[in-house]
Amino acid sequence: LMATGACVWWLQRRQLKMGRSGSSGACWRQVAPAAAALAEVKGFGETNLQALLEVDRLPPAVMHERAQAFFDLMNTRRTMRFYSSDEPPTGVIEACVATAGTSPSGAHHQPWFFAIVRSLELKKQIRVLVEEEERVNYERRMRKSWVNDLSSMTGTNADKRLKTEDGAPQKPYLTEAPAVIALFKQTHGVDKEGNRVDNYYVNESCGIAAGMLIAALHNVGLATLTSTPMGAEVTIRELLGRPDTEKLFLLMPVGYPAADATVPYRVPLRKPLDELMQTL
Repeated sequence: LMATGACVWWLQRRQLKMGRSGSSGACWRQVAPAAAALAEVKGFGETNLQALLEVDRLPPAVMHERAQAFFDLMNTRRTMRFYSSDEPPTGVIEACVATAGTSPSGAHHQPWFFAIVRSLELKKQIRVLVEEEERVNYERRMRKSWVNDLSSMTGTNADKRLKTEDGAPQKPYLTEAPAVIALFKQTHGVDKEGNRVDNYYVNESCGIAAGMLIAALHNVGLATLTSTPMGAEVTIRELLGRPDTEKLFLLMPVGYPAADATVPYRVPLRKPLDELMQTL
């Protein structure tokens, strides 16, 4: 209830502020240079020109308020393994993915692709693939210390719904969530002439995009989970019809938390600030 109240408070405050000012906050915009009409547009939107960036600063009091409000909101975020089947409003997930697409990337190559899987049949096939490989992961691929560290999330101390009767891991969220986002990293691209186009800092770029997506989803009251389907990556890529220049980076179920959702009880919930940061 406290977490829900914090989210509602933050949204109400933001809506009130937008109503007073007519704007959601600071505005950053590039100003087209005088020769923009003559610019040669290359791959990834690049030109041979530079644009002036105009920035409207927020008042210090507003900056403090927004910084604290955003932290309060994000501090209620939890990784979710139990989802309601209720569908989010049309276009909300797509808008969150578009926000993820604003992330910075190596050389601005934006080396990612998001497949939003809503088909129940495809979700069932993905779940079967992941659960088969996860059994192997727990039995052979993962170190014992890794398995022990996951005890409260997916192991012996986890919610019993995450294991079959014979103790094998199961992933109900892959079929219960209204959507599963498959985030692919593009190891390289191919231009119109069929030439290879290298991408840079691909893992880092996709990791940042995933973080932006998580924040965007939580901002609208939707939960997710970052799942790395070890062993099933190639089969899922082929199932979703993606090219071999891409590799599955994450599977992210998306939806409202179920009414009976549980999460590991943690006190404290986050790393203390003195272990998180240092000002030098």
